[in-house]
Amino acid sequence: MNTSEFKNMKESRRHGDELLPIVQYCIGPEDGFSSVDCHWHSEMELFCVMRGTVTIQCGTSLFEAHKGDIAFFNSGELHAVIPADNARDLFFRAIVFSPDYLCGTTNDILRVKYVSPVMNGELRLPSLIRVGMPLHDRIAPAFDEIYTLLQDRPAFFEFAAKAQMVLAFGALVENGETADGAQRHGAAAASIKKAIQYIQANYRTALTIDGLSEIAGMSEGHFCRVFKQYTLKTPVQFINGVRLTHAADQLANSNKRVLDIAMDCGFNSVSYFIEVFRESFGITPSKYRKG
Repeated sequence: MNTSEFKNMKESRRHGDELLPIVQYCIGPEDGFSSVDCHWHSEMELFCVMRGTVTIQCGTSLFEAHKGDIAFFNSGELHAVIPADNARDLFFRAIVFSPDYLCGTTNDILRVKYVSPVMNGELRLPSLIRVGMPLHDRIAPAFDEIYTLLQDRPAFFEFAAKAQMVLAFGALVENGETADGAQRHGAAAASIKKAIQYIQANYRTALTIDGLSEIAGMSEGHFCRVFKQYTLKTPVQFINGVRLTHAADQLANSNKRVLDIAMDCGFNSVSYFIEVFRESFGITPSKYRKG
């Protein structure tokens, strides 16, 4: 898969295509992911841990997940994944699908009774399905079959893939809970999304906490607290993470000097760039390029 596509998952990006709005992803050790930064997309997602232990952030909730555990991320829900024990890579599989994949027109009973309430936050589905739970016994086989069908694409795979996804979603709905107003996506999440979008669009420029908090419509102190609650990182750590992602792509795919890459990605000091790059990737930019 194209790992840069996964790194850039955000609200405006579509997964799959118009005819088949569902896609599978596999990120393994060779892809060099140290984490999946806080992001969101209009699609829903099933995420399966393939190795080790990770911290999963879903909205403002945190979960520790282990090998085989499956997480569900709703449409528009902020989420992130960080390995435990200082691991420097992730190993997971994900299935990202449009809610439209589950149902038909606006008069479709599945949309009216189940899909729309989930998207609107009126019905909350389980965020983490652990190995050993009865629900996991229903979700995991469906996840594995959907993933394999999307990967291998045998003849007529579309029928079985959709059937299994509807069954998996139905099992989640059966274990869902009616949400009160406090549990719904609120103004705080929308404000943090605005700040994240601004960072992603303007990472090359000078970014300040004051400016970001103004965009979010919060005081600086409140913004920093809420931002970390949703992203598991301080604003500075998140900004550096976005800049480092783009820098790593340039190191791997261009002959530009390290100094020029650092400046182009928003770092005003090459020594600071090297320091945060080593802290994140475990090696210097030059060694990363050679590797």
